[in-house]
Amino acid sequence: MLCLLLIQLLILPVDDAKRSFEYDHSWKLFNYDIDGVKYMNDSDYEYKEGTFHFQDVALEEHEKFLIRQNLIPYDFIYDVPQTTISIPRTRPGIPFTVNFIDNFLHEKEPMLRPFPNSKEGKEFTSVFNMFEDGCDRLWFVDTGYLDIPGVRKQVQPASLLLYNSLPKPNFQFRKDINSALLHNGITSGLRSLSVDFIFPCAESYVYITDDTTRDLIVFSLQDMRFTKISRASNTADSWKFIVPQFETQYRLEVEKYRKRPNETYEHYVDFLNSTNQLYDPSSDSRPRDTFKNTYYPNYEGMIYTRTYEGNILLFTDGNRNKLYCWNMDTPYEEENVDLLTTIDETKYRFSALDASGSVLHGLIQRTLNNTSSKFNEDENNFWLFSKIIKELLEGSKCSESNQCTDYLTRRTESQSLLFIKKISPKYVTDTVVRKFEKIWNVTGIMN
Repeated sequence: MLCLLLIQLLILPVDDAKRSFEYDHSWKLFNYDIDGVKYMNDSDYEYKEGTFHFQDVALEEHEKFLIRQNLIPYDFIYDVPQTTISIPRTRPGIPFTVNFIDNFLHEKEPMLRPFPNSKEGKEFTSVFNMFEDGCDRLWFVDTGYLDIPGVRKQVQPASLLLYNSLPKPNFQFRKDINSALLHNGITSGLRSLSVDFIFPCAESYVYITDDTTRDLIVFSLQDMRFTKISRASNTADSWKFIVPQFETQYRLEVEKYRKRPNETYEHYVDFLNSTNQLYDPSSDSRPRDTFKNTYYPNYEGMIYTRTYEGNILLFTDGNRNKLYCWNMDTPYEEENVDLLTTIDETKYRFSALDASGSVLHGLIQRTLNNTSSKFNEDENNFWLFSKIIKELLEGSKCSESNQCTDYLTRRTESQSLLFIKKISPKYVTDTVVRKFEKIWNVTGIMN
């Protein structure tokens, strides 16, 4: 019955039924399994074998171990073995900021577990976005900052962490971010990241968006060092277009930070999003947190994911109730953007998207009203859904072939003959493609 209800909620008009999502799991509120101890209710204390607590001791909110109403996901990564979920520490009662769901257990209502285990999970302070690259690596930016109203403090330096994801998460390194690269040392704005890599995987770059300044902090895996790109000085290297009701930006200046031993390497340019550039306080109607009027972090701006096989960008509007697509092999113009589906923003919002292989996985949560910052514990408030991407895009502008797509296909095939195993270039305008095609022809790289 619930499955049917969710499908009905996600269908736009009747003739858009093919875009309905398949319901996977739902929760009223999240429960925890920490080292075999199951937390099905709020808890003031962490239960440990051989210890006891005096339950009549009054605790402040920020001292409580688990407050289930405050477990609000910000980002997630779907893998066959497990789904990794981040919950930033912007409210009290969040035991672990990075968690996972064990997909092999087939639990009727999956429980959160600390990533990768309770011991290592305690080393994370607060994580927003995460990234899994094509080299089976998981990247995290830990702000090191407890953003809990009343007890805001820097617990440890902001840092970049790397884990191998297969066959199971395996820690590689933690690298602190130099505070000199931050605005007055503020780390709470380190929320968005993208990873750019070329095979072999050692040549990798991580781009971290600092929402405080809108600058980019770039990490080179080869050099193991950070560099800052000031967006204010690179406006000529970026361009934008209007999607209904809000702006997105596609940054090209990251290409300049490639090492260039020669011109045969491939560019991979990702979509970089700064959450605060979409925020307009004068028109914002989102519910405020009861803790000193702060905002729920998962309501800030658009979210997106990318299908690497088809080079399709899937993204929401700022209110997170509309899902759009853009074929990134077409010019970056509004006429090439298509609306795929809409959900009732007064009741539901997309809170995370992850295109994994041929399937789009996503998380929807109930929208809180202006008079309450609490979820209704008698109803489901979170849904995990999936949809085959080809079916989702069927009949949309994003499924149409074009000159750029044909060109990139031919170039990929020519590379295969030379056994060049690198990421294919993803240029988005015919002008840019023709420009680089001319260069390649002159240098003899292409026929």
